[in-house]
Amino acid sequence: MNSYDLVVIGSGPAGRRAAVQAAKLGKTALVIDKGSQVGGVSVHTGTIPSKTMRETVLNLTGWRERGFYGRSYRVK
Repeated sequence: MNSYDLVVIGSGPAGRRAAVQAAKLGKTALVIDKGSQVGGVSVHTGTIPSKTMRETVLNLTGWRERGFYGRSYRVK
């Protein structure tokens, strides 16, 4: 029997993020989704809310973590 630290129900934006964060912390994650592809409703219906896009950009660019890594600066 397999053992996981985290079981995520749904592979939408929140589910994917939870699984990725668990992996970054060295934990194992199992993602369960009723669809045959990951991504959730927003990806497969063509609707990506603006807040999701904004959060994705902030996370991919490391904007939120800049102080954590010692790079604290302001944008004028």
